[in-house]
Amino acid sequence: MWTDEQLLAQGWTNEQITTHRAEEASKSIAQVAESLVSEQLNVESISTEPSPAIFAETFEAPSKTTSPLTANSTVPAILLVAMLVLVPFSLYSISNAEGTQGPAGDVGTAGTNGSDGSSFHLVTTADTLPQCNADVNNQIFFIAVDAAFQVCQNSIWTPIDLTGQTGLNGTNGADGTSGTNGTDGVDGINGADGTDGQAGANGADGTSGSNGLASLIVTRAESIVEGCQNGGTIVETGIDDNGDNTLSLNEVDSVVVVCNGNTGQDGSDGADGADGADGTDGSSTLTMMVARLSIAPSHLGCNGTGELLQQGMDNGAGNGIALNGALESGEIISSMLICTTFEVQLVEDINPSGHSDPSNFVTINSTMYFTANNGTASGIWAYENGNISLVYSGSVLSMRAIGSQLMFAGQDQGFNVKPYVFEPSNGTAWQITEIFPGGSSYPSEFTLIGTTVFFGARDSTGSTGIGLFDLWAYETLNYSVWKVEADIQPSSLIAVHSDLYFSAGVNNGNVELWKHETTTNTTFMVKDINPGILASSPTNLVSMGTTIYMSANDGSGAGTELHAYEINNNSTWVAADIRPGVAASMPSDLVVLGTQVYMKASSGTYFELWVYDSQNNSFWEISDIQSTSGSGGPSGLTVNQYTVYFSADDGTSGEELWAHHSINGTTWQVIDLKPIGGNIGDIHVHEGNLYFSGEDNWDGRELWNLLFSKDVSFV
Repeated sequence: MWTDEQLLAQGWTNEQITTHRAEEASKSIAQVAESLVSEQLNVESISTEPSPAIFAETFEAPSKTTSPLTANSTVPAILLVAMLVLVPFSLYSISNAEGTQGPAGDVGTAGTNGSDGSSFHLVTTADTLPQCNADVNNQIFFIAVDAAFQVCQNSIWTPIDLTGQTGLNGTNGADGTSGTNGTDGVDGINGADGTDGQAGANGADGTSGSNGLASLIVTRAESIVEGCQNGGTIVETGIDDNGDNTLSLNEVDSVVVVCNGNTGQDGSDGADGADGADGTDGSSTLTMMVARLSIAPSHLGCNGTGELLQQGMDNGAGNGIALNGALESGEIISSMLICTTFEVQLVEDINPSGHSDPSNFVTINSTMYFTANNGTASGIWAYENGNISLVYSGSVLSMRAIGSQLMFAGQDQGFNVKPYVFEPSNGTAWQITEIFPGGSSYPSEFTLIGTTVFFGARDSTGSTGIGLFDLWAYETLNYSVWKVEADIQPSSLIAVHSDLYFSAGVNNGNVELWKHETTTNTTFMVKDINPGILASSPTNLVSMGTTIYMSANDGSGAGTELHAYEINNNSTWVAADIRPGVAASMPSDLVVLGTQVYMKASSGTYFELWVYDSQNNSFWEISDIQSTSGSGGPSGLTVNQYTVYFSADDGTSGEELWAHHSINGTTWQVIDLKPIGGNIGDIHVHEGNLYFSGEDNWDGRELWNLLFSKDVSFV
């Protein structure tokens, strides 16, 4: 806007400037009036209901008056104000124009006070509310943070509850459709039946009876015999208790008197009869019957399994010695051959399409159990009274009899190998415990002493990923399982009387002979056969009375040979140095027959059948089967009465079944099942007969047996 000075500088007169200022004032007032009218009209058009988020300040219109200037309209009021503003400017313009001033008008009547307007205000928090006084009395404020209203009344801010009346409850929704019933859960597996109480262990075999004593018969003629008028013959019989081949008075058990006939009455003398012929010269000695039972020689065709019963008079015939109590060749009157024969036959072709591979034979009472595979299922089979049946299906290893039950290494659902028990009476099997969770414990060599089963197993793989094996025990009466000794790698477990003997070494080092004493429940190395840090590594332990025989190396430079350990005095010695020098004979497959130990060993050329006799500490080679071949030696040695059966390959007929008789020393091939090749597996004696795994030209490796019978004939 130009100032008066600027207008004067441009040539304006004072009159022109005054007129110009009056016109500008009139325009300004008109603009103000127009603006007020427009604002009032906008205010009246705003809704009287407050917005939840924005509040505008409103005013209540003035009440009606009788003044013609305010006839129910706000516009005249605004014009009045504008006129009041224009009057001074007009007076100013007139005065400056130096016009005549008119008389002052009358004072207008004061308008009626309007009612207090109601206002809504917005604040952020309650702390920013103004002081509640007359200036804001009855005014409402909205607190944004609390989303709530407060009103100022009687100098106090009071919250306003804008909650409307509670609405009616909604109509209940329709019932939902019932869900389909879930499928019933599968019934839990029935728990395994409790096992029958453990049968008591068989009593120890009684000691062999002494050889029977000879029965003697003595006859003598007496002229005077009580009860016989003309004398008679006295026949005395009895047992030769003292073995002197003479029937002593105190050895007579029975006396029979044969009286001579009565003499006739005297008659008249008759004529002399003709002389009778001379009688045969009588023996000058008394006579008695003797007998002899011996092993039949092989030329009689019994393959060393027959017996020869011979009888005769001990009269010294054939340049013999009379009355010496021994039957000599010249005194033999009769010879009776009791020949034991056998028949080899296939018991059953369990797997017609392949090999059933029967093995792990054991006998409980009259039933033989073994493992086999029929092409569809593998497991435990039972043979009784000529019948074969599958009694348990599953993986079975290292099976042994423990009283009336079977114990074996089986597989769980994760194919981990665990210790299992099979109860034949109900055909159930169960895992005795979880030794190695999530892994295979590989239990083996189950050995029963009393009611406790000892075995080797592992409970972890250790840092090597293989793990060391521990000695474990299973009590059959209460089914408890515990670790007897940790990390000793037990093997070759045998029971001798009430104690357990085995090969072991702490942390798999210094493997020696160990013992678990059941009476004291202690486990310890019983003998350090090879003193020092080196191991004797005893294996193939067998017992004969109180002596344990084994294959071991005592460190003396003889290598691995047959050793003996005496329980009574805790002593060890080399029983047989079959291969002298630093080389080893490596005896294995040890079995005991009477006072002898049979084994597979080598003197430096081939492995053959050897024997050690404990009565005179002698040993010798029995067979020379491999003189023309270099294949494996005899194996699977099994004793039946006086005979040792085994498998061997003579280089011609393949691996077949062989036998050796311990009394007459004969060795022979029992049968050639498969002339080309041959395969003999496990051998087992059941009820006096021999059962084995064998293969012929038509069937695979199946179950065979040798049935023995006796045939009596005079020779």
